[in-house]
Amino acid sequence: MNYTQLSFWILFLLVHGVYWRVGHRRQNQLLLVASYFFYGFWDYRFLFLILISTVVDFIGGLGVAGVRLPRARLLRLGALVLGAAFVLCVPWRAHPHRLVDFAVPLATAGVIALYGTALPRLYRAPQRRKWFLVISMVANLGLLGFFKYCDFFISSAHDLLAALGLAHAPAPLLHILLPAGISFYTFQAMSYTIDIYRGAVEPTDDFGDFALFVCFFPHLVAGPIMRAHTLLPQVMRPRTRRPGDFEEGLALVVIGLFKKIALSDNMATIANAIFYRLADGATASMSGAEVLVGVYAFAFQIYGDFSGYSSIARGISKWLGFDLVVNFHLPYLATSPSDFWRRWHISLSTWLRDYLYVPLGGNRHGRRREYRNLMLTMLLGGLWHGARWTFVAWGLYHGLILCIYRLAGIRDVSPREHFGRWLVRVVVMFHLTCAGWLLFRADRFGAVARAASLMATHFVITQTALTAAALITFYAGALFILELVTDGEGRIRRLLESSPAVQGAVYGYLVSMTLFFHARRAYEFLYFQF
Repeated sequence: MNYTQLSFWILFLLVHGVYWRVGHRRQNQLLLVASYFFYGFWDYRFLFLILISTVVDFIGGLGVAGVRLPRARLLRLGALVLGAAFVLCVPWRAHPHRLVDFAVPLATAGVIALYGTALPRLYRAPQRRKWFLVISMVANLGLLGFFKYCDFFISSAHDLLAALGLAHAPAPLLHILLPAGISFYTFQAMSYTIDIYRGAVEPTDDFGDFALFVCFFPHLVAGPIMRAHTLLPQVMRPRTRRPGDFEEGLALVVIGLFKKIALSDNMATIANAIFYRLADGATASMSGAEVLVGVYAFAFQIYGDFSGYSSIARGISKWLGFDLVVNFHLPYLATSPSDFWRRWHISLSTWLRDYLYVPLGGNRHGRRREYRNLMLTMLLGGLWHGARWTFVAWGLYHGLILCIYRLAGIRDVSPREHFGRWLVRVVVMFHLTCAGWLLFRADRFGAVARAASLMATHFVITQTALTAAALITFYAGALFILELVTDGEGRIRRLLESSPAVQGAVYGYLVSMTLFFHARRAYEFLYFQF
């Protein structure tokens, strides 16, 4: 279920039809049920994972703050987790009869018993705050590491042993399904406990409110990653209909649907045609110009896909009385790598800055450590995106250009300050970003090498390249102008405050393009796999 499917909008209309007719507590309960139903629509078994993260961080946050839950509440939470393990993780359709069929519930029971036994000692421990934080981090990163990276590390270790002549059988992969959005809700849950440890937020003792904070469905599977100090108070306090929320939400939803359906999916058709040939090595008749245009197409595909999701998430949240953070701000107008990461996936880049780069030391201990911290942060940022070496290389590449720009002392410049210099910086940074997208999109380094070779040695402008470039302009040109006027989503009110004729023209264009110029194939949101 996603924003481009009728099933989602039926769910949302049902929720919205009841939502404003009930009180605050009922609203939260309704949203929590809808959120679990929304997430369980992909694979109901993965609800168990999000429940584990929720319970561990709920208890951990209170433990860090020195709040001890009564035994009865702890028993209820344990029973909830154990019951979920039996209901969600036992293969009932296969008529379970072997002990292995009950492995997850039995392991869950053991962990619950162990944790329950340890809790009194943890509450009395001199380093209580640190122990609860460590447990939260280990639990969340353990789940993320197992489901997202286990096969990757097994495969990588096997390849290394094979290269050394020590492995001859196929790699013993587990073929683990990747839960949708696990990287997003894991980082969000972790930040809650970390912020309590730092004294930045106060914990909540209402499990339902905290569960809704973790799994609020508008942004659950692809962000933006919300912090506790921003979203949790909105969950806890009563919400009212606010003037302008419907109009602003509508604008964000219409723009987001256009970005996904008209822009991203059409760009995917162009990009896939190029990258599939690169992956297969079928490049005999391909020119470097076609490769470059394919990379351009992917740049707009991933922007339309991800920023479109964030825009729709913000829009439907407005209709529910919530404000989500802006996640994109004209990233392809960045003038430097630092500027790019202030504009692209802002909720992740600030998360990495606040919870990784700054704790490592940031720029406080000399240039060498600053560059080391940048490289480590971007390396892990690349790995966050997926279990593939090209993602690691993409992260290292961005860390490298960050270091080069800082070493060279290249500062940001605004168009008002010097338009010509600003324009050159934008063009250079856009192409540096596209070079990174080549690493990001390619499945293998061989495809990257073939693409680079074609662009360096056979850069011929063909009819295919011209046609693809014209299609990119057709689908992205008007959006670019609109986002210049509205400053991305930063000043969306400019559209709403314009004349009815202007609003009618803009909405008419966006809706018409979405309805009549959509791609033949609808693609899944890219970031669902992260």
